[in-house]
Amino acid sequence: MRQSARLAAASLLMTAAIPPAHASVPDPALPSLVVPLTAGLLEELPRPLPDPVRAMIDAALASGERKDIEIVVSLAKATNPKSVGEIEAILAAWQAQHESKPEPDPIRQMLAAAMATRKDGDVEAVGALAKKTNPERIADIDAMLVDYRAKRTAEKKAATEAARAKLAAAKFWQNWKGEGQIGASQSSGNTSSTGLSLGLALNRKGIDWDQRFRAQADYQRTGGSTSMERYLVEYEPQIKVSDRAFAYGLGRWERDRILGFGNRWNASAGMGYKVIANKAMTLNLKAGPAWRETDYLPGRGQNESELTGLAGLDFGWNLSPTLRLTQTASTIVGQHNSVTSSLTALNAKLTGALSARFSYSADIDTRPPPGIEKVDTLTRFTLVYGF
Repeated sequence: MRQSARLAAASLLMTAAIPPAHASVPDPALPSLVVPLTAGLLEELPRPLPDPVRAMIDAALASGERKDIEIVVSLAKATNPKSVGEIEAILAAWQAQHESKPEPDPIRQMLAAAMATRKDGDVEAVGALAKKTNPERIADIDAMLVDYRAKRTAEKKAATEAARAKLAAAKFWQNWKGEGQIGASQSSGNTSSTGLSLGLALNRKGIDWDQRFRAQADYQRTGGSTSMERYLVEYEPQIKVSDRAFAYGLGRWERDRILGFGNRWNASAGMGYKVIANKAMTLNLKAGPAWRETDYLPGRGQNESELTGLAGLDFGWNLSPTLRLTQTASTIVGQHNSVTSSLTALNAKLTGALSARFSYSADIDTRPPPGIEKVDTLTRFTLVYGF
């Protein structure tokens, strides 16, 4: 309060405490012994605190200024001695509600905010910065980090165990994820062309087994005749041998009437290894013996079956949160013929589960049927929906 306000408060308190003038004059009608006795009893009895005085105390308490509170309370007690108990009760209630709280610790607040995100890298970075700028608090900061690491380890272990239990209880048809893609083209003028490309890819992760399924169909008519008719179905289970090594099995069926064969079967089994396995990039290599059987169309060649060898790779690279590059390639080497297939795709996320894909595939056949080129390529622009 300002000085004038304090003086006004003091004047108000003293005015409120002055008893009426006639209260100090004994009633002449009363006996001389009764008057002193009555006056003494009245002096000892407590009086309720006058409303103006209470209002001034409340205003001082509301300001929160300790100096003002002390002045107003002191004056109130001095001018209202019969209300001291009530004044002290008001002050005690206020003090109970406004007990001094410890000042917030900015280092603990900063670390707590980082720990709430559950991003371990951010927590370690903030902890390192806190220790560098506050060397006197290193022991305290280390204790917080050790406690956080222990809790995170327990959380991750519990999450892993829960995930394994869920996978173990899942049925064969559950936990499949995948994507479907579609692309179409049409042109007119000197040459009329219509094309359609469809694809489906599924994968399922288990405790020890991973499974992949892929189907692709491409069809095109140009100038009234079929210029492309290609189908592929592939299934590949993998069993985990260690954190990086795995055993695989592969079954593949193909049909490409333009390349001259009605059916081509491939079956393979072997070992694979995860060369790179992190969130940004993956690279898997595999190899093993294979069996291939090819049924050619009439006039395109003689049917054949032979023992072959297969080598393949699967590569994935997250270029950004919305851009991913993939490469799948395999080579089947046989005595009569060797075939290499490669599919390179660039996915760009559009919105939600919808993406756009540009892909380029190449098939190289060392001994194709007569009249067929050794290298056959196909470029696709498709929309992809993930589920």
